[in-house]
Amino acid sequence: MSVRLRIGGPLIAGMGPCFMCQRGYIQVVACGELTRNGGPGHEATEIPLYVCGACEGKLTLLLADALRSPVRPYVAAGLPH
Repeated sequence: MSVRLRIGGPLIAGMGPCFMCQRGYIQVVACGELTRNGGPGHEATEIPLYVCGACEGKLTLLLADALRSPVRPYVAAGLPH
């Protein structure tokens, strides 16, 4: 099984549950899919995932942290601590 998230893509707004905070009937946007590949004896499955505005902001911050360079700037420049 895998989770494919997309931030800032085409959004479909509606009312429903948020998959992150699990709050009930609130305004949500599409943010990705939960997928399982097919195979012998298994059917491929794709379940859309929706998040509320607050959780979309959390995902955006997680993405920014993941894309940030893991090396501190002064280490990359060769400067002493």
